[in-house]
Amino acid sequence: MEVTRQHFIELHRVIDELHGLFEEWERADALLSHPDPDTIQLFRLAVHEWVANLVQHADFSNREPNITLDVIPNGRRVRCVIENNSEGFPFPEQLDVQRSALTPFPERGMGLLMLNAATEYFEYSQTDDGRRRLEFTVSSEANSCLDIPFS
Repeated sequence: MEVTRQHFIELHRVIDELHGLFEEWERADALLSHPDPDTIQLFRLAVHEWVANLVQHADFSNREPNITLDVIPNGRRVRCVIENNSEGFPFPEQLDVQRSALTPFPERGMGLLMLNAATEYFEYSQTDDGRRRLEFTVSSEANSCLDIPFS
């Protein structure tokens, strides 16, 4: 699979569209050169959690939402870049807050922690043109267990 770029502008449809893409890529064994179901599930989880946070919490300030997903397979790794035109939020600080307030088996508030645990690397930044950018890598060489610290 080459670099794949997808654009989403309808927040109410983006999750369903993503899951359709995931299924298409899995049928074609397009994500990894050595298909590994655990890594593919971690990739799906990371993308889903980030986009679900955008759908539920992002402030697009009366602009038409614009979310771009780039998927870059590289052997046993999948790199992903998700950009959007929302106002953004302090992701590292929010992650720290969630870590410190986490109780065993919470009903909500696990998305960012799962994203962090599922990825080998991630970086949240702002582009030169003001878009918010999350880049992460999921690897079949990493531990497939989600290591989420509970208080």
